[in-house]
Amino acid sequence: MALIVVTLLMAAFTWYEPVVAVFAAIPMLIWCWGLAQSDRAGLVIGLILLVLTAWILMPRVLGLSGQWVPSVFEVCLFLPILSAIICADNRRPQRARSRMPAVWFSAFAVAGILTALYTVVFYMEGDTGNEGVWPGPSGLQVVEGELQCGSGGCTRQFVATGDRAPERTRAYLDSHGFTAQQPDGGWECRVTGLLLTYKACAVLKEVSPTSARVSWSII
Repeated sequence: MALIVVTLLMAAFTWYEPVVAVFAAIPMLIWCWGLAQSDRAGLVIGLILLVLTAWILMPRVLGLSGQWVPSVFEVCLFLPILSAIICADNRRPQRARSRMPAVWFSAFAVAGILTALYTVVFYMEGDTGNEGVWPGPSGLQVVEGELQCGSGGCTRQFVATGDRAPERTRAYLDSHGFTAQQPDGGWECRVTGLLLTYKACAVLKEVSPTSARVSWSII
């Protein structure tokens, strides 16, 4: 139960990327609630799955990014396969008794492939989602602006107002893994993915000491 609680807490803190949060939590839930055959074996495999889940989620919790952090494409495509391999090794003695593990992980893999294809289509079309930017920093009044679309995709924007809005909004972007691409400011981007990279960028403009405008898109 403790493994499930830790996994769900990590997923809750990364809910700004719901696809990643859900897919990262599913292997642990399947294992603990349906496949573990004994406390000892269940704990060992559960800890391995927890490490795998932490590799996916903890960088997002800590506001880190980089090509060492699995992208949403890789989570959807590779996590079901890797999880099935890890769990299948422990299930080998009971394989003849039940086919349910294969059914569950097969369904998980199919869902991953379909979700990855769905995400790729939207990424190629430049259909910008929340991308860790929306709904903006808490404690400020945040109003989403008009969606702007062109041949390169769509750009979303919001205006945040309140005490020290520019500083608090920049800190919010930093905490979600966005880093400056140039020393003099401009676009801040978050790149994830070992093999299949995913890149989202945002630009913050200080309107006044109490107001900031953020535009963001996928690139």
